[in-house]
Amino acid sequence: MNFTLRTLLPLVMLGAPVGPLPVAAQTACTAPSPDCAVVGDFDLSLSFGYGTRTNPVTGRDDIPLYVIPQVSYYGKHFFLESLEPGVTLYESDANTFNLVATPGFDRVFFSSHDLQNIIVASTVAGDFSEALVPPEDQSFPVGSRHTTYLAGPEWLFRYHDFIGQLNALYEVTGRHKGYEVHGGISAPLLQSKHSLVVNAGWTWKSAEAVNYYYGVENLYKPGSAFNPFIKLSYAVPLSERWTLTAFVHYEYLDDAIVDSPIVSDGEVITAFAGFKYKVL
Repeated sequence: MNFTLRTLLPLVMLGAPVGPLPVAAQTACTAPSPDCAVVGDFDLSLSFGYGTRTNPVTGRDDIPLYVIPQVSYYGKHFFLESLEPGVTLYESDANTFNLVATPGFDRVFFSSHDLQNIIVASTVAGDFSEALVPPEDQSFPVGSRHTTYLAGPEWLFRYHDFIGQLNALYEVTGRHKGYEVHGGISAPLLQSKHSLVVNAGWTWKSAEAVNYYYGVENLYKPGSAFNPFIKLSYAVPLSERWTLTAFVHYEYLDDAIVDSPIVSDGEVITAFAGFKYKVL
């Protein structure tokens, strides 16, 4: 079940294409298929095509997407989904509880070499932003940000055709020591040879996390941020190894981020269309 739920509900921060077909029931498999992964097998796929991720940071170019690798491994308890390792603590037909780790997503806007720009795979606290209005002719150099990792518990659940996800993560690499909470739900709009899946959800980031990426020292100290998103994913198998795939992902940025002097746009759009090849 762990393979099914994590494949059908891609996280908002990763933006990876969804697999071609959902699995209707949890059954053991003895050979790889679009519906099933053999425990202990390593899977590698490459998507070739064209796409882009818009960049809301002032002065930074949009991020082109040409080749998207996807890596997965599912053992009895340990799993790896692209850049996200995890351990399964409990699973049943309707629920799975994991401990997961995931890289901080916002760094993709500050470094074109961030791995999440290559391996694309994701309540408001009531505090407020402290802001000063900068002079119109004042500019702010946008430096790089370090890679961060967050870790914490994850709950995946199934209800009929709906698959949901909720996790609460803490930044464990010591850069800002903030929190993120992710929630989402996935549902198939079309289930045949063609697959069309909609995902919707949100990410809440603590003030410490937002300030690390979007704060400006002595000028702008943001509060927490609540970013909703929606995503459509389409896939149709062409052969045993080739699949036509496409997705578009829209994320709305909270005012705590948009009001930063280094941010010039209030949304992030990621889109990609191409062909997925199963290498292993």
